[in-house]
Amino acid sequence: MTRPHWDFDYRLVTPGYAPLDADDDVVFALDKAASLETLGASLDSVEGLVLETLLVRPPLFWYRLRSSAKVRFEDVERALERRGLGCRYATSAVRGSLALGEPLTFADAPPATASDWKSRGPSVHDEPRSPSRWVFHEPGGIDVDRAVCGTGAGMRLGVIDDEGMDSDALALDGEVFVGTDSPSRAALHGSLMVGWAVGVRGHAERAIPQFTGIAPDASPRLYLIPKPGRDVVSLPCAIVRAVDDGADVVVCATYVEGTTSPLLDDALAFASSLGRDHRGTAVVLPTGREISSPRGSMHASLSLSPGDPASDPRVLCVAPSSRGGGWFLWPDKRGRLRPFANRGPAVRLAAPGDDMSYPFAKRDRLGHAESSGASAVAAGVALLVLGTNPELRVSELYELLEQTTVRGDGAPPGPVADPEDLLPSGRDPDGHDAKTGYGRVSAARACLVAADPIARALLELGEEAAARRHLSDVRDGATTLGVGYSRALALWAARTVRRDASLTHELRALVRHVRLVSRAPERRPAHPVRSLTRRLALFVGSLLLHDAPPGVVLELSKLRRLAIEASRNPAVAEPFEDACFDAAARLFGPPT
Repeated sequence: MTRPHWDFDYRLVTPGYAPLDADDDVVFALDKAASLETLGASLDSVEGLVLETLLVRPPLFWYRLRSSAKVRFEDVERALERRGLGCRYATSAVRGSLALGEPLTFADAPPATASDWKSRGPSVHDEPRSPSRWVFHEPGGIDVDRAVCGTGAGMRLGVIDDEGMDSDALALDGEVFVGTDSPSRAALHGSLMVGWAVGVRGHAERAIPQFTGIAPDASPRLYLIPKPGRDVVSLPCAIVRAVDDGADVVVCATYVEGTTSPLLDDALAFASSLGRDHRGTAVVLPTGREISSPRGSMHASLSLSPGDPASDPRVLCVAPSSRGGGWFLWPDKRGRLRPFANRGPAVRLAAPGDDMSYPFAKRDRLGHAESSGASAVAAGVALLVLGTNPELRVSELYELLEQTTVRGDGAPPGPVADPEDLLPSGRDPDGHDAKTGYGRVSAARACLVAADPIARALLELGEEAAARRHLSDVRDGATTLGVGYSRALALWAARTVRRDASLTHELRALVRHVRLVSRAPERRPAHPVRSLTRRLALFVGSLLLHDAPPGVVLELSKLRRLAIEASRNPAVAEPFEDACFDAAARLFGPPT
């Protein structure tokens, strides 16, 4: 029997999470703040009781309970409820749990905005096109075209990690310790994440060179947490802290498998609902890896659990890709290729994780970044997209990144150790596969779509070069429509057209019409003067049916008035349409 293209040995090594009655330290969440004295009186039957306030930030009220005796979660919940303290859940502080607490209410909670986290303005950076920087510009990379993508100016990145060696060589806005007073400085992992995503300032005394990352004008903070296995509290606390500090993107590539809990659910809900002043903060996690064999199998699991943090729908789950654009494979000692990342239905996209520039190297060289580096690269791209259009909601950001990916699947460049490791063999009709999601992220394509609705339409019609030329014209004040329109209008319309299928169709139809006529001028007399003007007036009128900022409404109203007047007067319409077709001819090239 032929194996379906979507099938692989989708089995986990470990069976799941801790039972609901585990006898660990307890964390409980209330629906409002309470003093430790009040909590102590409610839990006075617990032997050797020690209480600690973990977090008080509406709508999150987290407390930790330690005891010299076993404490059942349900007993804690009942004791608090008897005193009229609304307990949303009680759970283990050190082991993951798939149980859900009562949902959060965000109605009266203040949004998360930056207060003391400084942003950076745009600047020019030295970006040599060395062999190790292929990720930025060459095939198989992410296409960082600065003319399209910018530098991430104005954005803030929170990196959560358990290692912070050489962090003084980074241009950090600050370091924040969460759950630890003495974070590890034994490895570069956290500093590498900042380096790939943003860059390295350098350190002359230790001969650490400067390195330009994906979004070099973003402002990074490093949130250092304890090593894995210590607790399941520090990660959600760090996410909430970074989001509340004002992070636009948060990335964590430490080992987080098995740490799903009601606390993490709260933290991700907080990020998606209150982050970036209610627009939502992006949280980026790698697929991770599980190369052990599940029971009864001789093959590596390489399966991402649907219960693990990276599978959460509020997370951007990133797989590593190779220099050729396919899944990341590495040669073992016998020269056979093996993968180094999990597969699963929740993988959204891929980013380079092989043969990448090493930010702290004294000489230009390549290094294996694996899924960690891939998540840092994806976080950098997310910063570029949000820097292009800061009004994007996090759900729009994720969808936009998925829809602008590039698919680079191909035959592996050598013998494979275990053919089972490369399954599934193909993609679903929606373009998804379990190894690389919807494809490899493209910074330029994503920023084109975020910046301008016409650029998006051109890209979707296969006219990527024309889309780049159009965006350049917009920024120079000479648009395809032959009339200028502001960046504010372009950014608002880019979001609005994406949300309305009728607007999307109408804009594509207009672009197709202009392309057909501009490439063959002899066709133009067959189309009555004012037909294009009329369609433009109707399109602008449809845009005005959507809520828009006052300045955008005023600008759209002027555009519609101009188009309506032209539709009534051929003498006005003809030069207006001439300008449109002349501008289109510059985009699409010489006539056929």
